[in-house]
Amino acid sequence: MSRPLRVPGDDGDLERVRHLVAGSEGDPLAPFALRPEKSYAFAPDGSAAVGYQVKIGLAVASGDPVGSPAGWEAAIAAFVATARARRRRIAVLGAGERARPLWAAYGLGHLAIGRDVVVQRSAFTVHGRRFRNLRQAIKRSHNAGVGVEIHREGEVLPEVVLELRGLMKRSRREDNRGFSMILGRLFDGQEPDAVIAVARDRSGAVVGAHRYLWAGKSDLSLDLPIRAQSAPNGVEERLIAEVVEWGAARGVERVSLAFAPFPDLFGDRGHLGPLGRIGYALVHLLDPLISVERLYRYLRKFHAFDQERYVMLRWRQVPWVLLALLLLEFAG
Repeated sequence: MSRPLRVPGDDGDLERVRHLVAGSEGDPLAPFALRPEKSYAFAPDGSAAVGYQVKIGLAVASGDPVGSPAGWEAAIAAFVATARARRRRIAVLGAGERARPLWAAYGLGHLAIGRDVVVQRSAFTVHGRRFRNLRQAIKRSHNAGVGVEIHREGEVLPEVVLELRGLMKRSRREDNRGFSMILGRLFDGQEPDAVIAVARDRSGAVVGAHRYLWAGKSDLSLDLPIRAQSAPNGVEERLIAEVVEWGAARGVERVSLAFAPFPDLFGDRGHLGPLGRIGYALVHLLDPLISVERLYRYLRKFHAFDQERYVMLRWRQVPWVLLALLLLEFAG
């Protein structure tokens, strides 16, 4: 079993990172640096940190560094130095466009794996032909009698917590999986300011819920979506629309929904060349773990694709890196 380069949580690292996340603007992956399994490498002045985890001898950094962009280069250098001292290979899952050149300086190549999906408050609308599918989905939820309530996690009543845990169990939704885009550990007391949106049907039964985390002071990132199999159509779209509206009255500028994997493969398959068709087939091998194309079709309704994300790696290590990433994201 691989040993971490540092023991997670040493020397109050988690609280230091929490402070950096609170100051990380414009990065929807920042809150997920707080997963308790992660270890951290800090810039010498403490202004930025890289969150990472070790799997099968590979030190995998998660997303971009958190904290001040002025400290990113130093935080990355600290991570690389620590990995080298322990003779660990390095890779990055979910590097953004700003950080990609900093990683490339260490000889890492890049592979585009998708785009952030970020709803801008100023641009959000359900009107017009372009948003017809979104508008119809939300309307179906209204027609089905769905209502939405929004809570601060630290104020959710115990009986509602039990309802949500029951829904998670019935839907077989785990909150401890993921590496780059799930924090999990719902209602463990660590995220009292998280936003919980709950959808109920006409009978009052919970049919869906979303948990959002704060990224900086004006951004929310979707952490954990839960949906009952019997939920009316449009429940997830309705939850998002309600959270955007709720946030607009509280200074929220951006709501990050998820990560859209390989959107170029699904946008117009008629334009795919031979390599694109091979890529399309390979991506569908992930269907037992995540329905990639269905996720893309759902997210496309919002017309909110944002920056590209990359895996950074050395090409000769591709099989090793892919195995490590699958274990980190889906093994729990």
